[in-house]
Amino acid sequence: MEFKLFLARHGETDHNKGSVIQGQLDIPLSKNGMNQAKLLAKSIHHLQWNEIWTSDLKRSWQTANFLVSDEINHQDDGDNDALLMSKPLSAIQSDIRIRERHYGICQGQSTANLKKMAGEAGVKISNFVPPEAESSEDVRKRAISFFKDLCDRQILLRMDDKESKILVVGHGGWLSEFMTYLALPQTGRSSFTPSELEAVSRITPNTAVSSFEIQLQSDGGVSLIKCLALHDKSHLTSPVCSDELAV
Repeated sequence: MEFKLFLARHGETDHNKGSVIQGQLDIPLSKNGMNQAKLLAKSIHHLQWNEIWTSDLKRSWQTANFLVSDEINHQDDGDNDALLMSKPLSAIQSDIRIRERHYGICQGQSTANLKKMAGEAGVKISNFVPPEAESSEDVRKRAISFFKDLCDRQILLRMDDKESKILVVGHGGWLSEFMTYLALPQTGRSSFTPSELEAVSRITPNTAVSSFEIQLQSDGGVSLIKCLALHDKSHLTSPVCSDELAV
């Protein structure tokens, strides 16, 4: 069987805009992040989801709320926006394995301070693990665990479905580790092009979407992963900054 997997990053937060490290701090969407989610909702409203997954952090499920709400055409409906920001809709399932990387003592601090700490430790920032923080490998293990359970569930529940579509709304660092894993040869028979392999681990902009076709064997093993789109932000009407770090 096969299914299509859509991966979206949450909308912008004030911490994103201010280059403050969020990690697993429970920061809500900003007004701009809400508008980004509304624009994405309009571009994908025709899709019917079999499953919708988010982390349990506000910025993730709040984004998903806007994506699956029937009220996709509202622009300035404050009451409806407040409702969508207050609690997850019933269609949404959350999993703590989708959470952003925990940045330990650096959470709530500036990215400039993180770079300074990495420099003082003589470590590249991409390899630096602050005290009390998760490593990139820890995050990838969480992503792999979630993906394997997701594949097993498709075999159990949707063997006869022809057009199964799953939406996962996550975080920049988590998505980077997850998509890097999807591109690994040992994950499945990959059909990624050289340019896709080069781009897959980049930090995706807020509300950008990547999509993949996943083909499964009857035992839940992956037989083929095909990349359909990477970091698509064509729905956004103004330029967005791609983070150097997912924080």
